[in-house]
Amino acid sequence: MSVAKKDKKIILQKPNLVEDGAGGWKTPQGEDKYLSVATVWAEAWKPKTVTAQATGTMLSELTRNHVIWRRSDVKKGWRVLYKTHIYSVEHAYDYEKNETMVVCKEVVR
Repeated sequence: MSVAKKDKKIILQKPNLVEDGAGGWKTPQGEDKYLSVATVWAEAWKPKTVTAQATGTMLSELTRNHVIWRRSDVKKGWRVLYKTHIYSVEHAYDYEKNETMVVCKEVVR
């Protein structure tokens, strides 16, 4: 647990869910599909990449882990914004005593 390693500012976003009128929830159309929850300091681990060819085009999948101070609200389906990159949260779990590991994926075609 090192403060010095948490040198990247990331934005955590959760899906913006609105009632669908039938007792359920849906995401609205337009720009506000996600709501910013917090800007936090993170340690960004070196990304892992996998490249494959799919239906005549190259598909590159990048997985990056971010270590942040402990949060219990981050879940699959959230997003992480870092500079110009948008990552989808695949998993979040308690990593160390006071830290949470956020496993993210960016898919670029």
